[in-house]
Amino acid sequence: MTDAEGVAAQPLSAVCVEIDGSVAVVTLSRPEKANAMDGEMTYALLAAIRSLRDMRDVHAIVLTGTGTAFSAGGDVETIRTMRDDPAVRAAVLNAHKELFWAMTNLPIPAIAAVNGAAVGAGVTIALLCDMIVMAEEAFLRDPRVPLGLLDGAGGYVLWPLLTSLSAAKEHLLLGTKVTGREAHRLGLANRVVPASEVVGESLHLARRLAELPPGAVRQSRRLLNSHIERAATILDDCAQAEFECFDSKEHHALLEELIIRVAAPTEKKS
Repeated sequence: MTDAEGVAAQPLSAVCVEIDGSVAVVTLSRPEKANAMDGEMTYALLAAIRSLRDMRDVHAIVLTGTGTAFSAGGDVETIRTMRDDPAVRAAVLNAHKELFWAMTNLPIPAIAAVNGAAVGAGVTIALLCDMIVMAEEAFLRDPRVPLGLLDGAGGYVLWPLLTSLSAAKEHLLLGTKVTGREAHRLGLANRVVPASEVVGESLHLARRLAELPPGAVRQSRRLLNSHIERAATILDDCAQAEFECFDSKEHHALLEELIIRVAAPTEKKS
């Protein structure tokens, strides 16, 4: 059994890893929760990335989501638990930081196949990949500031590097949607294609990368990501700021409003 076959033979509860030649396809697999980045999903993705890091026969990764969403960010139950339990909050925020460094320091390139909505932490996961292929119908959105929170997982590092500082401020402060076409214009996405072509185009890019001399790819990626590493000196401060926001009265009130809105359709049906 090869190293890659060994990874493929070990299913992860919230993440599926399949090997397609020299490309690993990593799929967020909680469609009933729109692949929300709760604790289980975060830990499963971190484990998958670490497992693939040293695989000799895997030379590129495609990261996508099951169903109609790439990742809907944090689900309400996870946010409520993090609000009420500082120990859980610290553990999840620390796992997000570990995921940031695991993806930044990967020796192989990763392509995000954004098949649908990428929200909150889901946006950050997509931006941690080296390239992004988006569906025309997909969008990016980080609504955490309007919820009284912020991105402590790396978004404040990545957005200003990938687009302009003014655009980063607009979208991170207001939490507005960024369509596929707008994401391409801003430099956040490399390709925008019909939804049916997202994974195929991502695999095409990944295979092209996998065929390149691995040493040159690894060193190029390391040097290019040195810009991220220099900017990431603020990462601990971002995580601490998010930790503190969970205790604010504004966040508590806004979260209760969100919980009521989410629960309302279910109550009407019962």
